[in-house]
Amino acid sequence: MRLSEAGGRAVATEISSMFKSVDTALFDAARLAATIMETNAVSVVPPAHLQSALDSAAAGFSKLVEGRKDMVQMHRKLAVIKGESQYRETDWGCLGDDSPSGVLKSAEMAQA
Repeated sequence: MRLSEAGGRAVATEISSMFKSVDTALFDAARLAATIMETNAVSVVPPAHLQSALDSAAAGFSKLVEGRKDMVQMHRKLAVIKGESQYRETDWGCLGDDSPSGVLKSAEMAQA
């Protein structure tokens, strides 16, 4: 399998950017939930009304976490592709490959 070095480096940059974005969204969602609860502590909101908002916040947070999980799987699969290419030993600065060399050695590792 032959990969474009420029393309591979671009993909690595986009992966890093993608994880930073989703992690920021997770931080923001967690802060929002905390702010809602802090505001509730000094407010008078019927519990049923607040529960609906909390349910929606929790569902949104859960979807972000699930989306991040899918992104991790996609990243692992791309690492397998890179590992089967002429660039298997090249460090493109990709985040969090599951081996110290930055290369996944097998498709089975991508399923972990």
